[in-house]
Amino acid sequence: MAKEDVQKCLEWLLNTQNELETDPFGICKAAILEASIRQQNKSSELLRYQDNIKRVMTRHRVSDDDTKEISNSYESVMAISSKRASCMEVLGGIASLEEQVENLSHDFDERAVHLVNLGENNKHTGSKSQSNESLVKTAKNCHVAVRNNWRWIDTMLQCTQVHLRNAAMFHEYFHEVDEVEYWMNTTLSRIHLTFDRSKLSGDHSDVKVIQEEMKDMLLAYLQWQSKVDSLFDRARDIVPIQSRLEKLQDSRPVVSLTDYNTNEIEFLEGETLTLLDNSKKGQWLVKNSRGQSALVPSVILLLRGPSSDALEAAIRLRIQLLGMWTTSIKRLGYQMIAFMGLVFRDWTDQEIQMLQCMNDKERKELLGVLKYIEDTLLKNWNGYGGFEELQEKILRLRMILEESDGKATAQDSEMLTQVVVQIKSLKDLLNNYKDFWAYWETYKGIVELLKAPKFLLVCDKWDELKFVTSAHFVKFWDTSLDLEKEDLTKATSVTVFETPKEAFPTENRKPVEELLVCQVQPLQQEEEGLDILDGYEEEESYQTYEETTVTSADQVDTSVQEERSTFVITSVTDPRDDDREWSLQEAIMLGIIDQTDNTYINPDTGEVCSITSAMNDGKIMFEFTSRKKIREEKKSYGIISIKTTKENRPYTISHVVDPSTDKEMTVSQAVSKGILNKADSTYKTETGELISIDDAISSGLVKVEYQNGGDHPEAESTTRTYAVHGVLDKRTNQKVSFADALNKGLLDRERGEYVDNVTNERFPVLDAIMKGFIKARIVTDTSKLDIDPENKMVVEKFASAKTKLNAAKAFRGVTNGHN
Repeated sequence: MAKEDVQKCLEWLLNTQNELETDPFGICKAAILEASIRQQNKSSELLRYQDNIKRVMTRHRVSDDDTKEISNSYESVMAISSKRASCMEVLGGIASLEEQVENLSHDFDERAVHLVNLGENNKHTGSKSQSNESLVKTAKNCHVAVRNNWRWIDTMLQCTQVHLRNAAMFHEYFHEVDEVEYWMNTTLSRIHLTFDRSKLSGDHSDVKVIQEEMKDMLLAYLQWQSKVDSLFDRARDIVPIQSRLEKLQDSRPVVSLTDYNTNEIEFLEGETLTLLDNSKKGQWLVKNSRGQSALVPSVILLLRGPSSDALEAAIRLRIQLLGMWTTSIKRLGYQMIAFMGLVFRDWTDQEIQMLQCMNDKERKELLGVLKYIEDTLLKNWNGYGGFEELQEKILRLRMILEESDGKATAQDSEMLTQVVVQIKSLKDLLNNYKDFWAYWETYKGIVELLKAPKFLLVCDKWDELKFVTSAHFVKFWDTSLDLEKEDLTKATSVTVFETPKEAFPTENRKPVEELLVCQVQPLQQEEEGLDILDGYEEEESYQTYEETTVTSADQVDTSVQEERSTFVITSVTDPRDDDREWSLQEAIMLGIIDQTDNTYINPDTGEVCSITSAMNDGKIMFEFTSRKKIREEKKSYGIISIKTTKENRPYTISHVVDPSTDKEMTVSQAVSKGILNKADSTYKTETGELISIDDAISSGLVKVEYQNGGDHPEAESTTRTYAVHGVLDKRTNQKVSFADALNKGLLDRERGEYVDNVTNERFPVLDAIMKGFIKARIVTDTSKLDIDPENKMVVEKFASAKTKLNAAKAFRGVTNGHN
């Protein structure tokens, strides 16, 4: 029974809502009155039905879900009813004019009948001696005057029609502005609520979800842009109606809607007059270009548009739309970067091995996708913490792919294919975001143009009143994305135009007083088209390369300070005559200073340099009036450099060390004992672990002899430098600084290793970066690193076989990574 009563309530509310939505408002006064009566009845019925809902709730134990559903439905119907009621009030105000029009029409009829009766009673036949010709002429003139005066009333009505049309456009425009402003802010502020980032898992289906959201969001913004742009175009035709009702403080131009001629003043239709006083409701004091002035009917005068209020409303809507669009592009960027962070996850050992089994074609294609993603996002998201974390994950994946030889076969090809498809799909996702960004950037330019007229009036001092191009001020307008301060908990409008932020930022870097560096030198081989164990003959020749790990033992501290400085240019030196100085205004007029391009020019030779350079060279003299520190940022990081040297000399395997006895044996003996395996080019340790031949050579388990002489290329060296800004402390699962990692023993600077302080397992730094234990990013420009070369130590790793046996697992990632 309870369920039935609840269902009846919901059905009644639904039917009432449909009736309200379909009920016409009416067009004429009578129809509007009928609609108002129906609306009042519905409102009363809704209020009474609320008691019925309360009785149902009291009589039955209604579930929370049913209670919420009924409550939401009732509130929805009440909102529609309230909206209709307010609209009916507006329509009633318009319909009330119908009575005045009816009265005016009745006055026309009544006046015409009255004048006809008046003419019957005042007929003049004239005397017998009067000339009929004179009387006829007067009667004819009277007839013409009657006709002209009725035409004048008709002309005034046509002028009234102009004002009626303008008043209707005025009201319609601002009514639509209010509606657009409310619904645009309501819908766009909720546009992100449908997206739940917590439900993302990082698979291919999530890419489709985000792409669809981007498309729907872009469509919504383009639709609102079309609506706002339409209002902006219409704003130019809106006449300032309110100015006709307010007493003007100053004279202003008006346009005549018709010809007008009296003894005091005369003007033609379309002539521009000067309105001197509009304090009288129906009579305005105007003056024509000939100096004549008089009171004339206000109905024949038009205050031209556009209305400043209408333009401001349209500009306000544009700025609000841009603000919400800016918020959306930031939120989408956050979501996309967060999603990419799920795809570029912390890879397990099994996944790393699987990724390194990728063939060359797919690996190159994937590396291209990684580069495209990083390069595209770097332009606008550089400095955002989430993007920096993504860069680290991209770096780890790039290292995994680059350290692969592409020769092994993946055991789980389906998983590998899935990962490849996921990463490739990110390129399409990023392209969708670029399209969204392009539309936003175009609209941003349009809005900025509204606030950037071609010429601006600038007046520092009264005697320096001048016009300069707006390009000079564009750099002061900040519309960039504030990536750090965005509050993701709520949607807020972004201030598009802010206080100018001109500054001469100064960067003060703390010098590195002491930087201790150690080097680790494991050896590694690279095959040049030869089978490493082909035949296992001692005379077989191969090529090799070595890897050196350079680890800083101290952290680099940087301090960046930004100051906002205000300065005044006191004089400008004439480039044609160093003894001649000009004021800034004179230099601009002479073409020495170009404020548009911010350049200092020699008018004779055409030689150009920037204003900043001219200041530094003493060509432009200036004085600072104030300095204010607006930002200070301190960072610390450590330095790790990995040097790979490719040795191109051929070599031959001479001996193999028996892992159980540490005695040397021939290649054939090692093969027969199962220590060397030709099929997969591996070496079996005493514990049964299989390591690559490269590892075995680098650790001294396989002895080789290099062949000197001959036509062989010189060794090739490449160095990659990483800035380490954090190291994972496994015990606390927290990120610590580079210096703290050294103090806690998480980093072994002598051996170039990361130490798991829970399991005590050791990982080479390259392996630790790939696994995410060391948070690092590649340093492309190492010239700015203040590292003393004297503070470097070189330690050769794996001096004996036993060392290798104890550390083979930890160092296998380093050597395999460069195979």
